[in-house]
Amino acid sequence: MKLLLDELLSAVIAHRLRGRGHDVQAIKEYQPHQALSDSEVVDLARAQRRAVVTNNLVDFRPLHHEAISPGGPGHFGMVFMAANYRRTKADIGRIVKALEVNLADFPGERDLADGATWL
Repeated sequence: MKLLLDELLSAVIAHRLRGRGHDVQAIKEYQPHQALSDSEVVDLARAQRRAVVTNNLVDFRPLHHEAISPGGPGHFGMVFMAANYRRTKADIGRIVKALEVNLADFPGERDLADGATWL
């Protein structure tokens, strides 16, 4: 599985995961992507065959359901972060470790397709 971190997550997370051999990008790493709406982030992830990682449940859970509804375009997965995952520098290591577990659980590109999982 390849990941796309939404704009609320640090690019440091992507950098550390890439250093461990994973294909991960962060919206914050690419200036043109920083102005994307949430639905455009899902579209970008779909085009790049990536699962979206987010703690923005209010906006992304409805987008998940819309994408997988009958006739919807689908997606390559969503990884939702529970509220107990803060986004501070001190928590980056914890997030990286949790994402590595998900990457191990869903190693194939389509293993989480149209599905969702939680950290």
